[in-house]
Amino acid sequence: MSITILKPGIMSSVQDLGRWGYQQYGVPVGGAMDKISASLANIICGNDENEAVIEITLHGTTILFNEAMDCALVGGGCKAYVDEVELPFNRLLHIPAYSVITTKPSARGCRMYLSIAGGFNIKKEMGSASTYVPSGIGGMLGRNLISGDIIPFSKKGRDTPASSMKMIGKNTYASHWEVPDLHLQEKNAEIIHILSGPEFDLFQSISQEKLLNATFTISSQSNRMGYRLEGTKLELKEKAEMVSTPVTAGIIQVTHEGNPIILMADAQTTGGYPRIARVASTDIAKLAQMRPGMKIRFKKISEEESKQMNREVLEIMKKMKNGLVLPRIN
Repeated sequence: MSITILKPGIMSSVQDLGRWGYQQYGVPVGGAMDKISASLANIICGNDENEAVIEITLHGTTILFNEAMDCALVGGGCKAYVDEVELPFNRLLHIPAYSVITTKPSARGCRMYLSIAGGFNIKKEMGSASTYVPSGIGGMLGRNLISGDIIPFSKKGRDTPASSMKMIGKNTYASHWEVPDLHLQEKNAEIIHILSGPEFDLFQSISQEKLLNATFTISSQSNRMGYRLEGTKLELKEKAEMVSTPVTAGIIQVTHEGNPIILMADAQTTGGYPRIARVASTDIAKLAQMRPGMKIRFKKISEEESKQMNREVLEIMKKMKNGLVLPRIN
């Protein structure tokens, strides 16, 4: 009852919704970059939303199923195939034993999440199975996945596909229903909603305007810790050294050179750069599906608007769990 990583691709790791409650000790929350897609993958499989999943960045990953199993693929960054049959995303899938899932390039998104019905059997450290490479904790020996890794299932899946599924390949099935795509967009220039950061008023008024009117490009020097942005420089009214202050995912810091950095899942817990803004919580997942070279623009919203966006996503996911918004596919 396991899968074997034949090829890890560009980067693959075990993640869940994060390691909460240890930031005061310098341990980041971490977890899935796109927590919405990771949660959806588990919901489709009937799992708790915080079950461990495989986060696959872009393409090149090959996975052997050593046992027949139900699973789900959610997110983007690649297309997935079994025996040259493309697997649909956002549906429950039944994969036969000894099948090999391969991933190939896609122009849409950046990260795909693989969830297994019943979950993976991964030891938790500080309450989480998430991989945090800088500290070597979580996941598979605290590192990204490598060829030959065998990841066990928590329990055996169904031997035969459910009657609600349709055949899409040899002994491969997909549910008739699918969950809606909550945040993946196909536009090249994407709007990211932000709120004022603690040091917003320390920046020159022209820099405040540039933040909201300029177009930024996600740099190739971006990773799970942060997205560096290229484009317009942002400047303080007066240059001054700051003491380290608490930071978390979504905070937008500005370096001494005037370059914005959006902190992501594996961000440090404190930082000394001024915090000009923070990304609305629901849009952090959207950012996680954007890749280097893509362009973004910022739109400022209120705290109440941010909370409303979050409430709407949570309500949709609640309805999904109750089976109320799973449209039938003819």
